[in-house]
Amino acid sequence: MLVIVVYDVPADRTRIYRKLLRRRLEHVQQSVFYGELTEGQVTGMKNEIREKLESDDSVIVFEMGSSTVVEYTTLGDADEPGSRFT
Repeated sequence: MLVIVVYDVPADRTRIYRKLLRRRLEHVQQSVFYGELTEGQVTGMKNEIREKLESDDSVIVFEMGSSTVVEYTTLGDADEPGSRFT
């Protein structure tokens, strides 16, 4: 499934989530990660996120059944999402 994760956390905690999410997903912008994962991988990732959460942290995980039904447009100086793995 296609997964997009975004987070809004205090500056001193961004490295925690960046490190955790980079193990499974492509880092496409400051606090935005993108990639294809299995249901088990998503569950494991969510459990790891829950273990790290503090009261000021906000993490949103978007899950789509297939990347073929998601349309996106990249504007400006950015690589297409998913290009890191091709």
